Amino acid sequence: MRITAIHLHHLSAPLAHRIGWSLNWADRRNGLIVEVQTDAGLTGWGDGGGSYDTLRARPDLFLGRNPLELAALHDALREPPRMQRRPGPMLAGGLDTALWDIAGQSAGLPLHRLLGLAQRTAIQPYCTALYRKEWSDWAGALAAEAVDWKRRGFRIIKMKIGFGVETDVQLVGAVRAALGPEIGLAVDSNCAYDAGTAVRLGRLLERYDLMWWEEPVLADDLEGYARLRAATRIPLAGGETADLDTLARDYVSRQLVDIVQPEAEIIGVTGLQRLAYLCWLYRVRMVPHNWGTAIRTAAILHAMAVLPPLTEGIYAGPPALFELDRTEHPFRDAVIAETIAPGPDGLIPVPTRPGLGVTVMPEAIAAFRVHLEKFR
Repeated sequence: MRITAIHLHHLSAPLAHRIGWSLNWADRRNGLIVEVQTDAGLTGWGDGGGSYDTLRARPDLFLGRNPLELAALHDALREPPRMQRRPGPMLAGGLDTALWDIAGQSAGLPLHRLLGLAQRTAIQPYCTALYRKEWSDWAGALAAEAVDWKRRGFRIIKMKIGFGVETDVQLVGAVRAALGPEIGLAVDSNCAYDAGTAVRLGRLLERYDLMWWEEPVLADDLEGYARLRAATRIPLAGGETADLDTLARDYVSRQLVDIVQPEAEIIGVTGLQRLAYLCWLYRVRMVPHNWGTAIRTAAILHAMAVLPPLTEGIYAGPPALFELDRTEHPFRDAVIAETIAPGPDGLIPVPTRPGLGVTVMPEAIAAFRVHLEKFR
């Protein structure tokens, strides 16, 4: 079996209402779907990738290769080194995921069966919502939205902060009061603060029993993370913008955070597999970031199915979680035929069909496509 073509589908669509966070506002959603074709009639699909410079410069590294050479192709995807001897970081996780999709289809097995020993057949999502919108009553509107997600069955909800200490405390207080103590609440400040301000804010937020605080400081402020972790009782989370090397070296091995949040768009399924072992070794929870389409969600479900528990105790800590984005997204769910959503028990079943186990809809991809790159 050989790779005969790789297509990069660039998608985009406007939002009906713009959404904001600490760093910016967004009025549209963009995405990248990767399609890998083979001479065996199998087609693999993946979602995302920060850079495909290696593919554009050297398509011969991939075309004509056996797609089952997963480790070798993963290393080929790593960006060229810049003033260093070791390979650069991998930023093309969508292509890596598409290769795993082909491997599963070729073996007639769901992807998680290739990744390791299944620990669970369904995964609990947490709801990402509660972004900033153009409300007159900001705190009241966030509280009402939080109650709506609670009504829909979500047991853990994450909200955006990073708008100033006093504003953040007001918003979190309003949402916690509306949800009650039985719903897990997490916050994400998107790198809004310096360490000193974050320490002050953290002490004020401790009263709200938060499950974690995501990206309180800049992603590369390792000393700031260490300072904040020593100063607050709120579990810290981060790592969504980091490559695999940075996650392994700085976040996991140093136990810089309580929860590491890798992004499959950047590190791919191979990266999730490798990081899972390190998280088990260093006892750091892994809760993948997920800001893509349902194709990426399917890949994450498979990776989480085999994530080993951090302890062997009767109570092994919080459940295995991953992010389920519920903000407005015109093509997130349209790109596959199936619906990926929590059932009555609040869990999402892991797909059981070969490969990613979902049916990609090429016509939906074409409808939202603004640019197509072909490599043959």
